[in-house]
Amino acid sequence: MLRELSMTNFALIDELRVEFGPGLNVLTGETGAGKSIIIDALGLTLGTKGETEQIRTGAEGATVEAAFDLWDDEARRLLADSGIECPPDEFLLVRRILLREGKSKTYLNGRLSSAAWLRGLGDLLVEVHGQHQGVVLTQPSRQRMLLDAYAGLTGDVAAFRAMHSRRQALRAELDAFSAEEREKAQRLDQLQYQRGEIAAARLAEGEEEELIQERTILMHAERLHAAAHLGYEGLYGEQGSVMGRLAAIVSKLKDAQSIDPRLKEAVDACLAAIASVEDAAAQLRDYREGVAFDPERLEQVEGRLHEIGKLKRKYGNSIAEILRCASSAEAELQRLICSEERGQEIERELATLEEALTQRAAALTARRNAAADRLAVAVQEELQALKMEKAVFAVQVRARHESGSPCLEASGADAVEFLIAPNPGEELKPLGRIASGGELSRVMLAIKAILAASDQIPTLVFDEVDVGIGGGMAEVVGQKLWAIAKERQVLSITHLPQIAALADRHFSIVKRLNGARTEIAVQVLEGEDRVREIARMLGAKGRSDTPLHHAREIMETARRWKATRASGASA
Repeated sequence: MLRELSMTNFALIDELRVEFGPGLNVLTGETGAGKSIIIDALGLTLGTKGETEQIRTGAEGATVEAAFDLWDDEARRLLADSGIECPPDEFLLVRRILLREGKSKTYLNGRLSSAAWLRGLGDLLVEVHGQHQGVVLTQPSRQRMLLDAYAGLTGDVAAFRAMHSRRQALRAELDAFSAEEREKAQRLDQLQYQRGEIAAARLAEGEEEELIQERTILMHAERLHAAAHLGYEGLYGEQGSVMGRLAAIVSKLKDAQSIDPRLKEAVDACLAAIASVEDAAAQLRDYREGVAFDPERLEQVEGRLHEIGKLKRKYGNSIAEILRCASSAEAELQRLICSEERGQEIERELATLEEALTQRAAALTARRNAAADRLAVAVQEELQALKMEKAVFAVQVRARHESGSPCLEASGADAVEFLIAPNPGEELKPLGRIASGGELSRVMLAIKAILAASDQIPTLVFDEVDVGIGGGMAEVVGQKLWAIAKERQVLSITHLPQIAALADRHFSIVKRLNGARTEIAVQVLEGEDRVREIARMLGAKGRSDTPLHHAREIMETARRWKATRASGASA
């Protein structure tokens, strides 16, 4: 529900704030006073395109703000999906800023958004009707939604839409599989080759480093053998070796030790040195015998390193990276193999889903057809009360077809359209093709009167839909608007005193001079101010009391009628 509308530097408005209430809110004023400017400002907060001409002369920009009390769960879900928080105990604040250079900014609860996104949200918040602007009501998609609401099918259609969305997602996934079939086959061949080539190499981490070291040894085998031989002979093998000289030294020292025991430590150290030399000589002897120039082995090592190098150029800078590449290829290969199975699963799920959707669509069609007949009768009765006794109204439900076959869309298999023949002898035509704005207004009121309880739009705006209506019909139209306002907030711009008298909240809009500039002001009318405004609407001029008396009679009649309706509802 719309709680507040604020405007700054908008059209003829310098600064203005209007607080709306539940029920029937009526805006009245002289022709050209600026009533429609209020509706234009509201339209901006619902995502309509802003124009630089709407910026007040001399200002660099205009700002329009609206506060909405959200009742609709779908609107809350839409906001939540976009990351916009709106707690149940707080209003949704919408702000549009128009700039002189032609750009605009949109904010929802302080978060930057877009006018295009706001339009989708606005469709859930407010519905605007004018004499020739029952555009929303004349759209077949909106008519289908109204019929579904009347038939109690809103929840069923939401469930159908979810299933249909799932079908679309599955079809897209299956189409992607088909489109990528050739590419997938090529990728499978590539991955299988990679897996096989790397597996055949039987790589081990650290292998390359070991091979490089072995190659170095093989390439210098003769030098290594010579060094080991020289070391062994010098330590142990040849005459005058270190071992022989140490043994002679130990023999002399032992003789001396027998004379002076203090030489024992030196003797023990020499004995330890002899043991170390023996160990070193043995190691050098074994190493010398193990080192040999082996051209065949060197060729094998070189070949293996070359094979590893080729794999590195293809798959990574090291054996570890090559092995990771093999693991990744194996994982992708399994995904592609599984994707073929997934395609078969999708086809099975699609077949099941298609059958379920067909059955549900048929059930929706049956219930829509039954509700269409009831709605047509109810609207025709309302039209009779609105002095369109000869009009014939029908709700057409027909199957959609594409290439000769039934076509399932998100709402089912049906196209819904409201048809009317306003006068005897005329054929039924779509509601949007009615020539008379007055007739369209009355049809719209009839439909809204019936669907007020089931329609989910919380705020309805009627912009001078009473044009061309007068006399007793004005009172009937006012009563219809008031009845609709018991279920939904209604804003009505009117020139008819009979409608204004039924208002729960009455606003007067006036255009006045403030210094050298024209501005628009809005005042909430009560008591005698309201009587005088209704008298003005009756055509009061001068100081005659007759229009005032007539205005009081109209207001009293409206009060008694509302009281009667209220007591009847409570009973």
